[in-house]
Amino acid sequence: MEEVRELKSVLEKVERKLIAAGKMYGALNFAVWLAIMLLYYDILALLDVPWQFNLVYWPIAFIVAITFTGRVWKRFVKIAKATGREMESSKREGMLIAFSWILGIAIGWIAIPQTSIAVNAEARLAVGFLSFITISIAGMFALVMRGEKEMIPAFLIPGIHIPIVWNMENGAMILAGFVVALGFAVTILIYIHNAFKAIE
Repeated sequence: MEEVRELKSVLEKVERKLIAAGKMYGALNFAVWLAIMLLYYDILALLDVPWQFNLVYWPIAFIVAITFTGRVWKRFVKIAKATGREMESSKREGMLIAFSWILGIAIGWIAIPQTSIAVNAEARLAVGFLSFITISIAGMFALVMRGEKEMIPAFLIPGIHIPIVWNMENGAMILAGFVVALGFAVTILIYIHNAFKAIE
């Protein structure tokens, strides 16, 4: 009986460490995109770049982010397999995640900027940006990641600021950028907190 209890204790510790690793991976995803977004704003503040810069920066940023997080995910999968757990993502989950981001892009970056909502063009762009983040991450959460409650601030904080930037005549996009950064930062903090909590 003592051996059984010891084995159970070891398995519980391994399980908690695996949960913690998953939380750290979640934090890493948001940290990567937070760094990419803040670098973008830094470049805009320092250099007078044309709008075509976006066509270069964001595709490269996407490739870098996916490559980096993909490598970390593979390591996480190896750790999980060593403990007897299968962590491979299904094609269906991947398609649902892609759908949520495509929907966010369609509404936030295509549909909303073409309307006459909000007080001016900058406010409209800010509404579109916050809508893009809110729809994309909320969709990902609702369709695939309901257990990842740490993600909620990443879409809730931008979402509740949409009515605020809607009526801003100046500085709407600046506020929108800070709001998204705040949402991501809070999400990262909660992920890290829960990772340490899992291994207590």
